[in-house]
Amino acid sequence: MGKVLAFTNSKGGVGKSTLSVHMAVYLREQGRSVALVDADVQASSSKWLREVSPEFEPFRLQTPDDLLEQIPALRDQFEFIVIDGPAGLSEVTRAALFVSDVTFLPCGPSALDLWAAGEAVRVVRQAQAIRKGPPVAVLIPNKLQVRHRLSRELVQTGRSLGIPVASGLRLLQAYADAAGQGQVVWRMGAEASKAAQEMRVLLEELLHDESAEIIEPGVTDSRLAVGSLGRH
Repeated sequence: MGKVLAFTNSKGGVGKSTLSVHMAVYLREQGRSVALVDADVQASSSKWLREVSPEFEPFRLQTPDDLLEQIPALRDQFEFIVIDGPAGLSEVTRAALFVSDVTFLPCGPSALDLWAAGEAVRVVRQAQAIRKGPPVAVLIPNKLQVRHRLSRELVQTGRSLGIPVASGLRLLQAYADAAGQGQVVWRMGAEASKAAQEMRVLLEELLHDESAEIIEPGVTDSRLAVGSLGRH
């Protein structure tokens, strides 16, 4: 049965589409069968993915019923299902949490981003309580600036929320350029080499951690505990 990886958050512009597309393409390049589910009405990841790999057809599931009814069938067809969730804690986002094994919460370093992350974790906790376990939740710091105070606070805040914190991504122009060029950063040549290396490290971290299979509510260890998602 396939693993469902959802990128969700209550705020737009935090990197959900960027990470969803890169995750889906990365998995496919590793020889895994993967479906990208675009649950955002803006359809950014669908358009982007078609430019990266025209033969890689995304699934547009725009309503809670679509997700709840069709994700189980996709589990039987693919090893991985990557969901690009919409902005906001809508019923679509909640449905994504009810069908996912792992939810990744990309978060920028602004005060509004930090507030939104707290709201997103609250909704994740509700889903975990109802489902009595899943989804695993992992915060992904994004647009980090090494010497910026809010970037440091983002990592500290993530740990205080009681969920694992990934290594994250820096604020690099290559990520914005990738969308404009319809590419992933490791196909963009030398000018994107730093972003390519950073993105690969993050994706490996998210997929191949050796820790516990399920994050229990209240765990504060900053090491990831996504489980052996990359192996079956």
